[in-house]
Amino acid sequence: MADPKWKLPESSTLSRLTREALFATVRRNLEAAGPDAPWKDFTGPRTLELLSEEDGRRIAEEVFEQFQMIEGRKLFAGCEIALKERPDLYVLRSEAQELEPRTDWPEGVVADGDNVFQHDDVEGTVLVVREVGEVDRLMREGVPEGTIGVIDDAGGTMTAPILEEFDGVVCLAGTVRSHLAIISREFGVPVLMGSRTRRPLRTGERVRVTYSVEAQNVDAYFGDAIKPRAEVVLLDGEA
Repeated sequence: MADPKWKLPESSTLSRLTREALFATVRRNLEAAGPDAPWKDFTGPRTLELLSEEDGRRIAEEVFEQFQMIEGRKLFAGCEIALKERPDLYVLRSEAQELEPRTDWPEGVVADGDNVFQHDDVEGTVLVVREVGEVDRLMREGVPEGTIGVIDDAGGTMTAPILEEFDGVVCLAGTVRSHLAIISREFGVPVLMGSRTRRPLRTGERVRVTYSVEAQNVDAYFGDAIKPRAEVVLLDGEA
């Protein structure tokens, strides 16, 4: 229960609140058990609990309440199934996230993001994917050639079955440490993470993504120099 030497600061309010609540609950349960409680009573056929099911439900409720007070919003859903099952908890990132308030957008640039790995620039057609049903359809019919997927989910689970069929991906969430970034390296699919948008990207738009810029260093999230972000340039229409 000591502070581990490898621990880094959390990159989100939700992860910090969850870690603090979990650590506090385990400490409380250990103290209640007493210094002489044998470890075997916490493992195997347990007679003592480090973290009970009731603790888990209480922590979830408390963390969500604290999160709403701090962030002023619900949790971002990775796909529409969470939204349908728990509309009291979730909202789609693409519908709730404020557009980037910067005033120095270069001409024609509609979004930017942290590049996961260097790759040739990619020109393609935007396909916004936010529903499991859309992923199922693309699994059956295939992703059209020259498609750049735009997704909300940094976890990667929803889009993993079709990830390697994209020419590129722009993700509105996460960092270069996220699961989507990890599997994108394995598939060799260029991805931007934590993308900021000048306005929502729309299915059917033609864009060029500058994946050729230097990849973001993971340590940039913990104080190291931040590399310039890759840009999404609109090839037709107005930014």
